[in-house]
Amino acid sequence: MHTVTPQEALQLVHEADALSRGAIAELQKERLTELVAHARTHSAFYREKYAGLPENPSLAALPPVGKQELTARMQDWITDPDFSEEALVAFIRDMGTLGHLFMDKYSVSTTSGTTGEPLRMLRDSRHVNINAALLQDRLYNSPLLKNFPGILDKRAKFASVLATGGHHAAFTAFEKRRAALEAEGITGTMELLSIGEPVGEMVARLNAFQPEIITGYPSVLRVLAGEQQEGRLKIVPKVILCSAEQLTDETRLLIEDRFSCPVGNVFCSTEAGEVSILCDHGRMHLNSDWIIVEPIDRDGNPVPPGTMSEAVLVTNLMNAVQPIIRYRVDDCVILHEAPCECGLPFPYVDILGRTDDMPAFKGKSGTVRLSPIVFLNAVCDIAGISIFQFIQLGPETLTMRVQYLEDGDREAVNREIIQEVRKQLIGNGLENVVFSIEEAEPRRALRGKKMKAYIKDFSE
Repeated sequence: MHTVTPQEALQLVHEADALSRGAIAELQKERLTELVAHARTHSAFYREKYAGLPENPSLAALPPVGKQELTARMQDWITDPDFSEEALVAFIRDMGTLGHLFMDKYSVSTTSGTTGEPLRMLRDSRHVNINAALLQDRLYNSPLLKNFPGILDKRAKFASVLATGGHHAAFTAFEKRRAALEAEGITGTMELLSIGEPVGEMVARLNAFQPEIITGYPSVLRVLAGEQQEGRLKIVPKVILCSAEQLTDETRLLIEDRFSCPVGNVFCSTEAGEVSILCDHGRMHLNSDWIIVEPIDRDGNPVPPGTMSEAVLVTNLMNAVQPIIRYRVDDCVILHEAPCECGLPFPYVDILGRTDDMPAFKGKSGTVRLSPIVFLNAVCDIAGISIFQFIQLGPETLTMRVQYLEDGDREAVNREIIQEVRKQLIGNGLENVVFSIEEAEPRRALRGKKMKAYIKDFSE
C-alpha cells in the first residue's frame, strides 16, 4: 500500500469533508479493495483466512475476526516479513524505548483490559499521518474550538492525565511530542499527570502549571471538575479534550460548566485509531472515509440505522502493517444517517459503551471522590488475572471479584492486587477503607456482553 506524507494526509482528509455520502461509500470500497489485496499478499493469517474468496470480495463476504484469534497469530498477522514477535516483546518490556520507533519505522501501542488478552499494535507512518490529519482537520480546526486558534501552537501549555508506565497509545504520543519539542529547545510547556496520583497532588500540580489545554479520561476530568467547583482547583483552561472512555452528555456539560470552556471528544481505539470526533452540534461523527463501522446484533447480523447494536465490526483502512478488517468490538452503538446541522457529510453515532460508577468514599477528612480508572489501571496488568470487577459495598468497603488464569499462582496474584489497591487507597487518604478479594463471576449487564468494571452497590 502506498505511503502518505503528513501534507498528503491532511489534503485527503480535508477533501473528504466536501464529498457526498455516495462518494464516501465509493472511496471506502476503493480503499477496502486495496487493503484486502495487500493483506492477502503479505499477511499469512489473512491469506489463509480469505482462501476460497473471489479476487475482489465484498465487505460482507469477508469473515469477521476477533481479538483472541488475531493475538494468537501475531507473527502471521503482521505484513512486514522482517517482523519478529520476540523482538517486539523485548521492545515493549524496555521502558527506555518509549517514544522510539520499533524497527526504526513503527510506533507501538499496547492495551490491557479486563480479558487477560493484551493487544499489541504497530502503526506505520501511513496510519500515524492520517490519524494526525483527522485530529487536525476535524477536531483542532473545527468550529467547536474556534475560540482557541492557538491550540496547535507548540508553546501552548498542555497537561495530560494519562495511564502511565507502559506503551499505551496516549502516553507514548505524549512522550514523543515532548521529546520533539525539547529537540527544538521548547521546554516547560507539557505536564504529565498519572491517573494513579492522589487527587490532591493532581490539584496542586495543575494549580502550579496553569494549563491552557487539558486531555484525559472523562471520569478523571469529572473528578477534577468537582475539585474546581469546590475551589481547591483554580485553573482557567481554554480547551478540554476527552478520549478513551464514553463521554456522556451529562458529563460533558458538567465539565464545560465547571471550567467555562469547550469540551472536545474523540472515540478512539488502539486497533482502529480515531473512530469518531465530536462536532460543534454535540454529535460524534464517524471518520468513515478511513474507518468502516458496521453495527451488528448478537448473532453478527447487521442492524439498521436508529437501532441499538450489540457490537460493531470495525475496519481500519489506514494501517498496512497490521490490518484490522471486520474486527469485532463489543460496543453498543446507534448509527444515524440523517444529515447534521454542522455540515459534515459523515454519519454520526450514539456510543453506548460501558459507563462505570464513580467511586466516593468516606475518608478521615471528608468525602473523597475518585475515577474508577484509578483502580482499573492499578490491577489490569497483573499477570494471572483473567477478568475482574470492583464492587463498592459501602462508603468504607470495597471488594474485587476476580477470575484467575488457570496457570496462575492465586496467592501471589492476590498479594499483588492487595498491594496495588492499598497503594491507591492510602495515597488518597483512605487508610480506613476495608478492601477484600473474592473469586466470583462479575455482574453482567442485562443487555449485550458489556459489564461495568466498577459498581457502587449502596445508597449514599
